[in-house]
Amino acid sequence: MDINALRSGAARPAPIRVPPMLAPRPPAADIQVRTISSQEGFSAIAADWERLHSESGVASVFNSWMWQYAWAEIYGHGESLRILVASRGNAIIAILPLYIQTVAILGLPVRRLRVIGSGGDTNPDDLGPFFARGCETAAASALARAVLTMRGVDVIELTDIDSRSLLPSAMKLEAERMQTECALGQSEKIAYLELAGDWKSYLASVSGHRRWHILSLRRKLAAAHRTRFFVWQDAANLGGALDKLAELHRKRWGAESKSFASREYMAMHRAAMKECLERDWLRLYCLEIDGQIAAMIYCYRFRKHIFMVQAGFDPAYAKLSLGNVLLGHALEHAIGEGNAVFDFLRGEHSYKQLLATGCRETVSVTAFRQTLGAVAYRAGRTYLAKAKDKARQLVNALQS
Repeated sequence: MDINALRSGAARPAPIRVPPMLAPRPPAADIQVRTISSQEGFSAIAADWERLHSESGVASVFNSWMWQYAWAEIYGHGESLRILVASRGNAIIAILPLYIQTVAILGLPVRRLRVIGSGGDTNPDDLGPFFARGCETAAASALARAVLTMRGVDVIELTDIDSRSLLPSAMKLEAERMQTECALGQSEKIAYLELAGDWKSYLASVSGHRRWHILSLRRKLAAAHRTRFFVWQDAANLGGALDKLAELHRKRWGAESKSFASREYMAMHRAAMKECLERDWLRLYCLEIDGQIAAMIYCYRFRKHIFMVQAGFDPAYAKLSLGNVLLGHALEHAIGEGNAVFDFLRGEHSYKQLLATGCRETVSVTAFRQTLGAVAYRAGRTYLAKAKDKARQLVNALQS
């Protein structure tokens, strides 16, 4: 398949909220929706998926074919695929990758319909469908109806959807037509930094203290050690780079972080890094001290946006603020490439708020069927919320 077709220079606007509701109307009769439920079918649609993904106005690294296919293979564990493919005539105009996750709640099996990519320990953002340009409204309505009428499902729980997607509002409207309960909500709040046109302009845009902080830390480190900043390009040793990143991340965060903790997590990112390096989507920023990598920031570049996934640094150099020095280099490199935004993705960290110029949201859609599984899910969720409430009250009582 032509991986160059996946590269796009179109800038991605920073989304903030769910788009306005669509005008209520039945799904277009000329749009047919079929379901792919096997890994073989998933593989067979790769070329169409990548073509449509590259052309779509709303797309991300995380709903690309390579990411979704790898996730289904590594985290699927036999879960049932339900990939919805909408077509008009012979042309595929939309794809929504879903799967059914069955969990036991209050002794009953509950079948949850989820977006591929959610439910594991990778926690990607900006999931959901992608559409052919000009077909978004009609295709979103057709997909919404297919989701809400899918058999063998107790709970529809679609999370981490790109807030520019028309699917959430289409599902809300279609649910009202069908008199089905459906709620929209916020999945994550994500900070981002709009980048200046050049490094000098960026430095001029921040406070004097921040500017001094960036430059003085860089000079201080360079005076104390032989340093080198670079972006990883060595495909043959990429696996070793991931192992080094995991080592540095664990050194920095220890038990505070669940990242890099499972075989699935490592396998997923090993596969994603390899594919993304081939597509020129990977940006693995590295800071070397005296010949040894001491800090790394793991990002993707997609449509002139940098998306920060993970980071790690050796705490032995904590007094030299390696993390801040490397982040400064990464921002300078991102600006030099002509990128528009440095997106921090999910996760609450104080440095994100200090650097951010804005924030955006991802969206969730939840709907329930009239089944015992749905009743068990609601009851289990209510019980868990009450248990957490009591635990907080107990902690507060002990601390007072």
